[in-house]
Amino acid sequence: MNDQTLVELAILTTQQQYGASSTYLTDTLYIPVGAVLRGHAQLTAKQREKLRFLFTDYEWMLAQKIAVLAASDPDVRNVAWRYQDAKLQIAKKWLTSPLLATSYSKQPRANGTVSVHLQLRLQYGDHGLEDILDFVVSSQEAKQLQSDKLDLLTWTNQQIADNASSK
Repeated sequence: MNDQTLVELAILTTQQQYGASSTYLTDTLYIPVGAVLRGHAQLTAKQREKLRFLFTDYEWMLAQKIAVLAASDPDVRNVAWRYQDAKLQIAKKWLTSPLLATSYSKQPRANGTVSVHLQLRLQYGDHGLEDILDFVVSSQEAKQLQSDKLDLLTWTNQQIADNASSK
């Protein structure tokens, strides 16, 4: 597994969720971000487990797939873009499923602001199994999405286009 890729994806996730970057990983989770990114350290099993809880189960599986891809193909660059694009492409597919449910939640950030999370939940029958994709959206986007002024498919397509332009 490519620890550098996992740390890059964890930085992306903490920036989105907490409005912080590697500071959260270093100060709260005690992960030596700089050393891992430079290739001078590897994550311990305990550190990897801490990173795992930054993601939903489905996102963790996706992060691991991106890490394996990056490890097996040294030419793979911009793993954060690949991860975001994969999440958005999957969300676009899920939006066609009648089993999809959406929810919004607010989470306080350390800097006193609040992040709004849009969760797409794909349920698999009565077994209690579901996959979740979590997206941090602006308060304005959340209001538009909740009031149907902007449908989720249109929002997803906009995010895909924005992500492509940031590549």
